[in-house]
This record gives sequence, C-alpha cells and structure tokens, in this order.
Amino acid sequence: MENSIACKIQYNKAVEFITSILKYSNNKTRQVHWNTPELEKDVAKDIMDFSPNEKVKEWLKYVDNNISPFLRSDIIFVTNDTYRLLDVCFHLILMENIKEPLALIESLKSLDLFTMVKIAYKFYELDTSLDDDENLKLALTENFSDEIASSFLHFKNHPKQYRDRSIDVLTIFYDQFYKPFEENIYSYMKERLVFHNELFQKDPVYFINTIGMGDYSKAMALHNNIIIYMSFFIDVGLLYFTFEDTLVMYCGQTIEHRFENRKALDTYKALFKALSDEKRIEILKMTSKKPWYNKELADYFNLTTATLSYHLNLLLDLEILNFEPSIINNRYYYTTNKENLQKLFDAALKDLLE
Repeated sequence: MENSIACKIQYNKAVEFITSILKYSNNKTRQVHWNTPELEKDVAKDIMDFSPNEKVKEWLKYVDNNISPFLRSDIIFVTNDTYRLLDVCFHLILMENIKEPLALIESLKSLDLFTMVKIAYKFYELDTSLDDDENLKLALTENFSDEIASSFLHFKNHPKQYRDRSIDVLTIFYDQFYKPFEENIYSYMKERLVFHNELFQKDPVYFINTIGMGDYSKAMALHNNIIIYMSFFIDVGLLYFTFEDTLVMYCGQTIEHRFENRKALDTYKALFKALSDEKRIEILKMTSKKPWYNKELADYFNLTTATLSYHLNLLLDLEILNFEPSIINNRYYYTTNKENLQKLFDAALKDLLE
C-alpha cells in the first residue's frame, strides 16, 4: 500500500464518549486484577503507565472520587466482554453515522434487540446457530467457559433487560462524568487532530504500523476502506475491528513516544526487568515461532485473560512484541519483534562493555 492511501484521521464525539467508559472500566479492572500478590512482587510493574496524559489522570481521579459504588459496578457490567455492549455501540455509530453521545443513546433505545444480540455474538466467532440454545451452550462452554455460556444465553434470551439497563448506565455516566468535561476535551482534541493528521500524511503506512505495534499491510490491503478515530481517553491504547469492508482503528492521542527513539539505557534496563519473569520469556519464544492470539496464550499458561494482559502489555510497551490484526477475523495476534529485541540487547552490550 502506497503512501497516498485515501484515509484521514477522524474525530467522533460519540466514539469519544464510549471510549471514556471503556477507559474507566479498564482502569478499575487493572487495579483489581493487576494488584494480586503475584503481580505486586513483579519488578517490572513500574515500567508501564497506561495514562501518561495528565489530563486523563485528572479525569480518572475525579470519577473515582465521585462515582457511586453502584454505578461503578454497572460500568463494569456494561463493558463486560460477554455482552459486547460497547462493541454494539461502535457498530451503531458506523451503521447510522452517529456523531453525538446523546444521539447514540437515542439510537440504542430503538435498536432491534435481535440485531444487538447478533452483533455481540459475532465476536465469539462460532458457527453455531443462535436459534439452538442447547448446542449454543455446548459451543460456548467448550470454547470459552460455562460461566460465559450461561451469561450469554441469559443475555440472548432477555436482551431488552440488558439494553434498558445499559441505556440507564450510559445516560447517568454521561450526565455526571462526561458532559462536565466534553467541551474542554473537544477543544483540546481539535488541536491534537491537526497534529496527528500532519504526522499521518507524511507516511500513512508507517504511522499505522507504528501506533499499531505491528505490520498491518496485509489487513490494509484486504479492506476497501480504513477509518482511524483519534481518542482522548484511549490515551496510548489501540483498538481495531472489521466493519463490513472497512478496517476501523481507534488510537489514543498520546502516541508521540512511539515515534521517538527512547533512551537506550532506560529501555534496556526495563527489558531486563521484563525478562525477569519466566512466563514472559516463554511468550517471546513462542511468538517468535508463530503468531498466537490471547486466548491461546491464556489457555497455554493457564492464566486469566487479565493476568495474561498484564504480561503482554509489558512486552508491547517495550516494543519487543508485535500486536497485529488477523486478515480473516477480529482477533489480536502477537508475534515477537525480533529486530527491536536485537537492538535492545545490542544497546545493552555496548553500554556494559564499553
């Protein structure tokens, strides 16, 4: 794909609203799952910062200090991977060209319930019919877990209950924790969008591969369109999925560090910390031989997806692991970035021996 790729980074206020909920939920989930006794002792834990932007940190602190425990629990519910309600929102935004948070909430109110279930089910990548509860439960249990199977079937058979509760949660969160900040965020992101579009236009393919921490050339070649949404709340993160013939990417606005050469000393010290855990060494060995997606790795190491995510993010942050989309589904595949790994070891040897 040539540098004249017909794609421009966009900003969408409805997308921003959904990523704000995702950001808060992910932050709370990490606090719970990444503060276990096992991970608390990990010497590499201090090398990651998922909210380097001070404005995002301030917002997270504000929400933490003011949110009720009931709404906090509901936010965790809404963002649960079992129901994929945020993915439903992302699809709605694209399907109906929604631009504003309140327009999205109104669209959810009229969303066909079976369509909502179908969108959520798509992410399970199963061939079993939604009309066959018995075989559906068997397939979900075999490929995921009994808990997920039971939860999804309840969601499928009572979709109005889930949709209505989600609408209530989105409305309250918008009024209390998004609306008071939105105009300042929009003004700030207007400037950031200009900056990142200039960076993007210099070399679009390099830009996408750099923010995506992998090689997206095959995925880009197989899609007729590419949409990149810039988000204040995703910060340094990246999300992507395929919508019809379009590759849709959501990237954080604090991404400059991926384009800058890090100080070799700080980076290789962080590398030694990251390699102090045998699981992470094994992950690098395995992903150097073939691509693995997260569920495969979680099953292999007998880890929860949250704990696996901790280890993967350490390696991704050092840019010694690639994070690449599948060309046939919405899975995230991981491969070792052998070139960057070699550079870090070379930098370490040079500094230590000279």
